[in-house]
Amino acid sequence: MKETEKILKELEKHLDELNLESEEEINAEIQKFIEKLDNEEIDFEDTPKFQSDDLLEEAYEAENEKEAKKLAKKALEIYPDNIDAQTFLANMEENPVNRLKKLELTIENARKNLEKKGLFDEESIGVFWGIIETRPYMRARNFKLETLLFLGRYKEAIKECEELLELCESDNLGIRYKLIGLYCFLEEFDKCEKLFKKYNEGSSFMLLPMAIMYYKKGDYKKTKKMLERLDEVNPYIIDYIENGKGDLGEIIDYYSPGSKEEAEIVYFDLFYLVASVPSFHEFVVKEMK
Repeated sequence: MKETEKILKELEKHLDELNLESEEEINAEIQKFIEKLDNEEIDFEDTPKFQSDDLLEEAYEAENEKEAKKLAKKALEIYPDNIDAQTFLANMEENPVNRLKKLELTIENARKNLEKKGLFDEESIGVFWGIIETRPYMRARNFKLETLLFLGRYKEAIKECEELLELCESDNLGIRYKLIGLYCFLEEFDKCEKLFKKYNEGSSFMLLPMAIMYYKKGDYKKTKKMLERLDEVNPYIIDYIENGKGDLGEIIDYYSPGSKEEAEIVYFDLFYLVASVPSFHEFVVKEMK
């Protein structure tokens, strides 16, 4: 769990215990909490959960896999319900089939815990990322999605995407970017257009699948318009399509819109889609001179 999430979780717990009603009282208590935090008067080391989270942070930064596993396992010994630690260890499984099984078990455990806390009610579904306690569950499901994609189980991946978007309509994890590519790949064109209109977003993550969708439909005018919009947003992607580049040598954590790093991520994530339409490359070369 990220440090910010630990702080927010502690604040949420603190406010729940006080059971305040007015907005003024809540804001005043939040200010007091921030002042205590700044003065280092709040200690997160007292609970097994926070101790477990700290060990997991060390596991993320470990120099080698052996040390990372050791720290993550110790985190689980201290707090067995640490879903992020369970997910971390599941993702270290090299065999994707076994990795998927471990992730599914983690997700099942996480869901049971959330259901006990009443967090799968109508009020919570749709705003999951806004609830700190549900984030580890969402992260685990996102990793499950990545594994399904790696295994080529695209219909199952679509179902996973759709369920994740139901749980979090604001889509803080960027699930829509994977889903629109999958819709296009399996020629679910109506769903592809509906998703594009729903989020009304002109990002390169959405524009490339839409360009390919129109190309597969035989609407070459709209294909070119989408490519022109894509070229305005991020010209590097057009270059990657034309020259067959975009092989990610390392994981990119941060990027800015229109950057080369963004182009590499988009092209890498959607390479399966681009490669499925070999003639699209020729169209791009010819029309985007």
